[in-house]
Amino acid sequence: MLDITLSIHCLPDLDLSANRRRSRVWQAQWQDTKKERFDAGLVLASARRALWDAGVESLTVIPLTPPIDLHWTLFWPKGMRARDADGCADLLKPWQDAMVDLGWLKTDAPRYVGSVTYECIPGSSKGPSMQLVISKYIPSV
Repeated sequence: MLDITLSIHCLPDLDLSANRRRSRVWQAQWQDTKKERFDAGLVLASARRALWDAGVESLTVIPLTPPIDLHWTLFWPKGMRARDADGCADLLKPWQDAMVDLGWLKTDAPRYVGSVTYECIPGSSKGPSMQLVISKYIPSV
């Protein structure tokens, strides 16, 4: 089984929380999400060097038969508040959408992405950074 691991040397925009409070929050959230999706595409495109290292010849489509599993690990530096799983989902949705924009995934519908999991490591010396492991989805029965 081929697992693809991408090391990403930043964290998502921490203002993309569903809990944030602003006037006209939906407008600000939409603008910030659009910017984060664009920025995520740039970062992921540069991080795809790991695909070459994994022996993947084509950099446009992830070479796993759908559905796949996405496992995100977020490394929070000491002094920065780690988010819970719901918060991680809000932060990382633009990153998943950027994978579709890059053509790595046809879509992020359940037919193609079987599961998305999040793990937070608070007080990590690796932070602020993330790791994405893309693997074949194996459903739990």
